[in-house]
Amino acid sequence: MTQRIVSVGFLLAAVVVLGQAFAITDGNGYQAVGPRVFPLLVGFGLAVVAVIGVVQAFRPGAPDEPATSETSGNAESQDDVHWPSVLMLLGALAGYALILVPAGYWQATTVFFVAVARVLGSRRLLRDLLVGLVLALATYFLFDRLLGISLPPGLIRLAF
Repeated sequence: MTQRIVSVGFLLAAVVVLGQAFAITDGNGYQAVGPRVFPLLVGFGLAVVAVIGVVQAFRPGAPDEPATSETSGNAESQDDVHWPSVLMLLGALAGYALILVPAGYWQATTVFFVAVARVLGSRRLLRDLLVGLVLALATYFLFDRLLGISLPPGLIRLAF
């Protein structure tokens, strides 16, 4: 039942996002990429995922409850939530929001990536740091330099 509720909720969210995206007016003059392109991409992506979820949830023979492993001997069901991890992830997200502007986008995003990786079980700090840095810098250059969308430069400004 939970999968049905969530999938229908995602479908409703997709309808709202697409409705709002289509309500965005085109800018003045010629623009290769208008202001509604990215909201439309997100809305269509959400709609595709939601439709797949609805089809899976409402297909004949779909299980009402997720199956638990009888052979593992684990008494916990798949619906159990590890609340300390959820709270640590929420704390990391709140910390990210607090340090984003003063520290800068790519610095805060790198730290956030490492923190989330640690909460999710990674113990390879150097690898997480390098992956977070590469992803943050790539995103920074894509938005700030190529698309002209200003992101907080922070403490260490990039010269290139």
